[in-house]
Amino acid sequence: MPELPEVEGYKIYIDNTALHKTITSFECRDNRLLKTSKPEFEKYLVGNEFTETQRIGKYLFIKTSGEKTLVIHFGMTGRPNYYKEKEDRPKFGHIVLSFENGFYFAFENKRKFGWWDLIDSIETYKTERNLSDDARDLSLEDFKTSLNLRKTYIKAVLMDQSVVAGIGNWMADEILYQAQIHPMQKVPDMSTQDIEHVFNAMKKVIEVAIANDAHHPDFPDDFLIHSRKEGEPCFHTSAEIQKIKVGGRSTYFSPKWQMLH
Repeated sequence: MPELPEVEGYKIYIDNTALHKTITSFECRDNRLLKTSKPEFEKYLVGNEFTETQRIGKYLFIKTSGEKTLVIHFGMTGRPNYYKEKEDRPKFGHIVLSFENGFYFAFENKRKFGWWDLIDSIETYKTERNLSDDARDLSLEDFKTSLNLRKTYIKAVLMDQSVVAGIGNWMADEILYQAQIHPMQKVPDMSTQDIEHVFNAMKKVIEVAIANDAHHPDFPDDFLIHSRKEGEPCFHTSAEIQKIKVGGRSTYFSPKWQMLH
């Protein structure tokens, strides 16, 4: 599933391709991908332009020159595709916009878990869905405040979008590996230093992932992602990586590097 770094990459891609171009048509092959009716999409997109993008966690917001803002959630396999020739439409491009300049913008969505919606206000949408500030923008003080209210495992808390928006499964594992914190460490048992280590590791992982276009093979050698499989050796200790379940999610960690206390 696309997490914060992947969606940031999609944001940059759209910024560089699809802004400030008049939309001339809207097509959707499967209306289940739309949380607002197709006629509404046609009404509020056709004749207008995308003007600005904003990402909060895994959500991408695209402001238009009209009254509405487009919300995109990429689900498991969603991605944008800007192309010139009509016959180049991607196989799983279930939503397609055409632009006045002759180009097209497709939303590829193979498994159909991604979706589009139209909203009036980003802030209202964020509040209604109890979304935290984006992990990239979150301050240490706000992070500490959010954690003060939590009694469960740090891994589960990191994946709670009301605490930190944008952190998914592999990122949570990586953050805790970089911070040397056990994924089943309960938040009330963590020191102020522990929490600061997690916060700093979160910022580090985000920036490394964005800088490398979320292409895992290019991440530093000491990142867990290279050995995130049960039985693989830990970069730091050579002990075997273990797999457990935390909050119902598969979790990988190094027991000698990330000790429970």
